[in-house]
Amino acid sequence: MRKTILLVSLTLLTSIAFSQNSTEELTSKFIKMYEKDTDSAFDYIFGTNKWMGENKDGTEKVKFQLREYANLMGEYIGFEKLTEKSLGESLKVSVYLVKYERQPLRFIFKYYKAKNEWMLYNLKFDENIDDELDEIMKYDYLNGN
Repeated sequence: MRKTILLVSLTLLTSIAFSQNSTEELTSKFIKMYEKDTDSAFDYIFGTNKWMGENKDGTEKVKFQLREYANLMGEYIGFEKLTEKSLGESLKVSVYLVKYERQPLRFIFKYYKAKNEWMLYNLKFDENIDDELDEIMKYDYLNGN
């Protein structure tokens, strides 16, 4: 009996020690939730940062803005990762294209790890992808690419 309790305790401690979250896990869970219920997805991702999770007015504003966009965009199709950059070991930025029938939205997730756990530091979404595409094309043209 003692051996069983000791084995279970060691297994639990090991799993806790190695279950450090990653930004990929946080974003993946957000995306899965978003597919079913956007409000729950935002509650989850904002909840990874206790200061954001406590800002109920800000959270509700973001949910409302997204519902307004989604009403204009048509059917939701899916997420596509565009890029991800790390700034040192404690900051990470992930940019996703959220595909809708009419046009895409861009989501920018900014994560921060103060101690051991990643948390959402900032989340932006917008529809201004056209402007950036024009800038990229202009840059490529001027640099002979």
